[in-house]
Amino acid sequence: MSQLQRSSRPGVWFIYDKSTRIAIVRVVCGRKLLRSVTFDADPARRQLIGYFPEDAMRLAVECAWSEYVRATGPSTSNRR
Repeated sequence: MSQLQRSSRPGVWFIYDKSTRIAIVRVVCGRKLLRSVTFDADPARRQLIGYFPEDAMRLAVECAWSEYVRATGPSTSNRR
């Protein structure tokens, strides 16, 4: 399974498969929502995964992981 790591910026988390960053979750300013997008070094190429209630981090991570697996195939990581 993926790894969630808090960013040095408040309200931002990164999702990894091993050492590969696969998605970004951030709090939407002024709202009670989390916004999840795929990771790309070029922000214009990131794809929206979805918006989630502020207290649904697990759901945001699971949806990001599902999109990643759909695009790349199953992970070879032994983490769960």
